[in-house]
Amino acid sequence: MNTHFIVSLAVFISFSVPAMAGEAKTETLQKQAEAGDAEAQFQLGRLYFRGEGVAKSEASALDWISKSAEQGNNDAIASMGFIYSQGAGVPKDEKKAVEWFRRGAEAGSATCKLNLGLLLRQGKTIQLSNDESLRLMQEAADAGLPEAQSYLGQLYFLGDNLLKPDYVKARPYVLKAAEGGDPAAQNIMGILSREGVGPEAEGKDPVAAEKWFRQAAEQNEVKAQANLAHLMGVASPDTTNRVEALKWLLMAKDRNEPTAIKTYDEIAPTISPELEREARSQATIFMLQQAAVREPEASPKEQ
Repeated sequence: MNTHFIVSLAVFISFSVPAMAGEAKTETLQKQAEAGDAEAQFQLGRLYFRGEGVAKSEASALDWISKSAEQGNNDAIASMGFIYSQGAGVPKDEKKAVEWFRRGAEAGSATCKLNLGLLLRQGKTIQLSNDESLRLMQEAADAGLPEAQSYLGQLYFLGDNLLKPDYVKARPYVLKAAEGGDPAAQNIMGILSREGVGPEAEGKDPVAAEKWFRQAAEQNEVKAQANLAHLMGVASPDTTNRVEALKWLLMAKDRNEPTAIKTYDEIAPTISPELEREARSQATIFMLQQAAVREPEASPKEQ
């Protein structure tokens, strides 16, 4: 399970200079920040953190972001929690991270609620709390934060050192995240549809399982690619079906997915060279299509 403070990381790190020219943007933010504008202080801090339009300086980043946080800017507060939780430019201090995340959580920040919930079950130097952690993450998920829905669903599905797996509780959160496009959640929905939920394994639906696995696999979720291959039948008597199943299996195997490697090794003697060539050809086409989709997304950052 992902143990990073993903929301704070996204808020704090993900940033590209808007359409305004870099220098003009920086000068404007500098003036607004010096005049006490909390949002400008936060944005300027991120510029310093990344070194965009200004010389990279973690000290300056911390100075501006902390000023913004002291004025109650929730993104800045979440970022202060991230800074201390990860030791980004300061000594790592989980207690200070908790203080900042709690401050934001009490102000209603779903981001801070999620991250405080994560820290309270993953921290190394603080007292862990299963009950408070779950309450905070549920509040963040119920507020509509996609990352919270995804994480909470995965937590209930997989369990951890503080919680046993519970598929019934996992399903509604996983479903929300899956419907929102989260590939890990889509893969879990595939598993829940394939295996059923609860003691009686109710709700088994192989058609829904294939739909969810396919949606995740097409987003390059490696576990889903392996699961889709198994569901379609890597030894299917239907050649068309088997070629597609092998396509997904080969992609998962090439990315070192353990079950895909094991399955391939078991069935390799039954795969003709022609069959594998066709499956590899389809895998190559898929990967080229994926690369073509991703390439335009990167171009604005290069301007």
